This record gives sequence, C-alpha cells and structure tokens, in this order.
Amino acid sequence: MQTGSFATGIIQALVGVFLARWLQPELFGVFALAFSLASLISVFVGAGVQDAVAQDAMSTVLSEAYVRKDRAAIKDALAFLVKITFFIAILALIGTALAPLIAKGLYGSSKIGVYAGVIILAVASSTFFFSLSTLILRVLYRIRAMMLLTLSDQVVRYGLSLLLVFLGFSVAGAVTGHLLGAVVILFISFFVWENLRKQYSFLPSLRGLLGQAKKVSVKKYLGFSGWIAVDRNLASLYAILPVLLTGVFVASSEVAFFKLAFAYINVAVSLLGPVSVLLNVEFPKMKIEDSAKLSQNFIKVSFYSLGLSGVLTAVALLAAPYAFKFFYGISFLPSVEYVYGLFVYGALFGIGVGLGPMWRAVNKVKVSILINTITLGIGVPLGLFLIKNFSLWGAVIMVTLWFTISHFVSFIYLAKFLKKYAN
Repeated sequence: MQTGSFATGIIQALVGVFLARWLQPELFGVFALAFSLASLISVFVGAGVQDAVAQDAMSTVLSEAYVRKDRAAIKDALAFLVKITFFIAILALIGTALAPLIAKGLYGSSKIGVYAGVIILAVASSTFFFSLSTLILRVLYRIRAMMLLTLSDQVVRYGLSLLLVFLGFSVAGAVTGHLLGAVVILFISFFVWENLRKQYSFLPSLRGLLGQAKKVSVKKYLGFSGWIAVDRNLASLYAILPVLLTGVFVASSEVAFFKLAFAYINVAVSLLGPVSVLLNVEFPKMKIEDSAKLSQNFIKVSFYSLGLSGVLTAVALLAAPYAFKFFYGISFLPSVEYVYGLFVYGALFGIGVGLGPMWRAVNKVKVSILINTITLGIGVPLGLFLIKNFSLWGAVIMVTLWFTISHFVSFIYLAKFLKKYAN
C-alpha cells in the first residue's frame, strides 16, 4: 500500500512537470483554475461524503459483516453505497451544468467552467465500480490488487491527459484525457468486480444491488461518517481555495507561479504524513492504556513535528532555484520568490500533524469543524482583500494566516482539553 502511495505521488509530480512545460504559464494557469473549480464543485456535490462512506463507515460495516458471513448485511451496505453514488452522480451533472456560469462570474471566462465540467464528469464516471471494487478488495485484505487498481486509475487518466496535450490539444486535451481515462477505469473496475463475484459467492449481482438500493435506508449508515465527511470537506477547501481565489484578481500565468510554489512547499511538508497516519492508531491506544500521558505525548509530538517541518521547509527553500530550473524550466523561475515567501507557512505546518488524529481520538470533531468554519468565514473575504491589493503576495499571506491560525487555535484548545482530561 505504501509502495502504491509513493508511486501515485511520483506519477502526479511528473505529470505536473510535463504539463507545466508543455502548456507554459498561461495555459497551465487555466488548467490549474479548472481543476480547482472542479474540486470545489465536487466538494459541494458530496464527493467528500462518498469518500467518508466508502473509506470509513462502509469498510467497518463490511468488515464485520464479512467476518460473520452475513450476506444480508453485506448486500445492504453495498446497496447503500450504490444509492449514495447515484445521488452524487445526479448532483455532479448539475454541478457540470453550473460550472461555466460560475467560471464566468469568477474569472470572466466560461471556458474554464467547461473544462471544470469535463473533470467533474470524469470523477463521476469512474466512481461507481471503482469505489465498490476498491472497498471489497480492502475488506478482503487483497491490498496488492487494491493498490494496482488505484495505480491503474492514476496511470490511465494522467497518461491519456499527457498524451493529448503532447499531440497538441492543449488544456482541452488535458481534461478530455481525464474523462476518457475515467471511462476506461469504469470498465476495468467492472471487470474486477465481476471477477470478485465469481470468486466470492457472498457478493451480490449488480441487478441485486440496484434492487436493494431502492429499499435501503440512507439514515441507517450515514450517521457513522457524516461529521467526518464535513471535516474532510473543510480540509479540502483549505487546499482548493487558495488557487481558486487567486485567479479572481490575478492573470492565469501568475496563478501558475503561485500554484507551483504552494505545491512545492506542500510536497516538502507531506513527508510528515506517515507521522499523522501512525498517530491515528497510537492516540486511541494511549487514551485507553495511559490517558495521563496523552497530553504530554500530544505536545511532544506536535513540537517535534514543528521542528521537523522547519527543517524540511528550509531544505526545500535551498533547493528551490535549482529544482524549478531543472524540472519546470526558466519560464517558471518567478515561482521561486513565492516559495521563499511561504517559508513561515511551511515551517509552522508541523504543529498540525497530530490534530486530526487527536480530534477523532477524543471525539471532538465538531470542535474542529467549528474552528475551521470560523477561520474560513473570516479568511475568505480577508484573502480576497489581500489578493486584490497585493496580488500573489496577498495569496502567500492568506495561506500562511489560514493554516497557522487554524492549527495553533486547535493545538491550544486540545492541549487545554487534554490537561483537564488527564486530571
């Protein structure tokens, strides 16, 4: 699974390099805005809910049902996922239709919305059997097969996208490649699903799932993952909105400079990801085994991660001029100054490594949602003001304020709560 995650990261990074080189700043900026708009609309049409349902609630329900060999429970859970996917597909079509109007209002270009709509359709097309197949493979603990299917999704979609850009179809080719790749993955996932059905008799037929989907109750399972889905969507907004808002007042070529600088720093601090993954297991264990040390260990991990993020960001800054020139070419060197500007953002990012796992461990996800909602509620208009008056430097200040304030307020709240919890 780690191998697949690493390979996925490498593929996305290389695709970004080639797209930037072939499209150059202006068109790459258009592509970045289209992708960000598609991601934003996907958040509001329920993509985050589907992820939470498939990865959290249904994986738990199906695992228990599989151990009990409870065919009825397995069919019910899968039918619920089919029902949720159907509703999200309808919302995705509505989002696709609205995307040109939204883009026209934000950027004065409906074409960006058309590109975004194609990407939304690509996500909706590949979702159905892909979600079912990867979920079942995870429950069956066939991790290699799950990793290969996930990796195939990346290779096919991004591969076709790159091919069409290389053949001269520009941004239209980049987004069409995603749609064509999604259709291919739809058929591959269907083949995987049918193959699994032949091997495991407890898996229902597609006709049986569709019939059961009409009867299954949405309320029965959605409560498992509703708040986690909201929290995930808010976290997604933190990643999506910076590029999206920057494009409102800044030319697409300059958007490309900011996007690459922001992504470059995020690659550096993403090396802290495994720490957060481990804490998802360790904090709940500490809570049960030695709750008195939970606060101490949370603070210790947070400050160690803070120091590590500072080191990682400093190294990234030293390498930035050489990395951008080698990978992206001379035309993208203006990004480097914004990389330097994001030093504070990257250096302080580590304080947030343990926040997500701890919110879930102490069942305080609602507080996290409140903090992030207030931060964005104030931060979005402030960010627009900063970008309008200070251009890309306004975007740099905006990102730094959003993440730093949210992380430190959350850290202080949890530190105080855990101190009381230990007593």
